[in-house]
Amino acid sequence: MKTVLFGAALLLLSGYTAARAQQPLTPEECAAGAHAAFDVVSVKPSQTSSTSTSMRTTSDGLVYTGTLQRLALIAFNVHDFQVTGGPGWLSTATWEIRAKSDAPDPPSEQLSDVQRRELWDKHMQELRSVLMERFQFRCHVGAKEMPVYELEVSKGGSKLMETKAEREKRGSMSSEGHGAVERMAATGVGTDRIAILLAGPTRRLVVDKTGLTGSYDVTLNWMDDAMAGAEAGTGPTIFTAVEEQLGLHLRPAKAEVPVLVIDRVEIPEEN
Repeated sequence: MKTVLFGAALLLLSGYTAARAQQPLTPEECAAGAHAAFDVVSVKPSQTSSTSTSMRTTSDGLVYTGTLQRLALIAFNVHDFQVTGGPGWLSTATWEIRAKSDAPDPPSEQLSDVQRRELWDKHMQELRSVLMERFQFRCHVGAKEMPVYELEVSKGGSKLMETKAEREKRGSMSSEGHGAVERMAATGVGTDRIAILLAGPTRRLVVDKTGLTGSYDVTLNWMDDAMAGAEAGTGPTIFTAVEEQLGLHLRPAKAEVPVLVIDRVEIPEEN
């Protein structure tokens, strides 16, 4: 079994329930010293696999284990195809990062959706500060025309169901696979978040063009063509599943896609 939790650009990790929609990168996001920062940060090499990523929150911070490449994807809210540059160890060496703030976060259930998004953005700024201060991470923002998919409502109409979940349970997204069988689920999310989820299996940026404004509960099941092998043909592709199960359509298009260019990164001193 393989499990991937989505948040930021691709990962929603334990404790964070307000993943951001895909937003254009700005030069300010690459500016050192321009972000909120944790008060205490510990960085150590980890022996975990480079294919394993985890991040959990504590009452006053977070613990991350994984590669620096994955951390950059989370912190800058981008997909892997939007990142270029950097040394080879960026995607192979794994790290354990423990970060704390003097002031603990307020309980999630006391926050509005807007306050949760603001808190999420603050934590992503803090992660960018970890990259820049401890790993001497430097970058700049570019743009490149790439193939994308535009997410539209199918001719037969949307099959999305409005959520009835309580506010504190909304915004959660997950994806898991058993061999070639893939499944993703989300609770109380907009179509902009659905587009974020679909970028993983389609391996392209997905642009929300549905015009739908509600919050929906979503379950999607499909077969991963890249892994199917002998199982190919026993289940729908991601494109067929989106049509049949969600009443949505993925239309190929081209667009200028923001790109994060890594100019510099260094292995930090352990502490």
